[in-house]
Amino acid sequence: MGNKIFLVLGGARSGKSEFAEKLMYHFTGKRKGYIATSQILDEEMKYRVLLHKERRPSDWKTYEIMHTAGNQIGTVLNETDTILFDCITMYVSNLLMDHISNIDAEVLGVSDLEKLQSLLQNDLDRMFNEISLVSDREIIFVSDELGMGIVPANAMGRVYRDLVGLANQYIAKKADEVYLSIAGITVELKSRGVELS
Repeated sequence: MGNKIFLVLGGARSGKSEFAEKLMYHFTGKRKGYIATSQILDEEMKYRVLLHKERRPSDWKTYEIMHTAGNQIGTVLNETDTILFDCITMYVSNLLMDHISNIDAEVLGVSDLEKLQSLLQNDLDRMFNEISLVSDREIIFVSDELGMGIVPANAMGRVYRDLVGLANQYIAKKADEVYLSIAGITVELKSRGVELS
């Protein structure tokens, strides 16, 4: 049996993480892993992380992966049967912040965007290559859907929105099932039953 990939999308406080956590309970694999991507930089983020920790069982092994998941996910895959990667949005933010110091945020150009897109694409390629080397795993990715709001006023906001959108598209294409959470209600967007090219 192959791996099963899920993507759960939604806005802030939409219920996406709670849905993904409930999805984890339905899998039979005994070794459950949680990939945490948030960096605690202030009290508000500390509170958000605490809420996530309180919701998940103590037997889920936590892996803190802030960047370069393509280089680190192999270890997680070898130690777990089911993985919850929460979340792609923060992961992309970390990638952007790691590389933005070399770029003036107010004058981001096309070449800067292309460089960041390439970094993200390469890391996602490495991550999914590692996933392809194992079998019988369930992997749930959580991400925000940022493309439904207003166009950000500054260049960095637009680049960030675009990078998250590209990551979401990449994962959605690989996913067996894609869900969207809105106001605590989750709907299925994709199953393997329909594939358009």
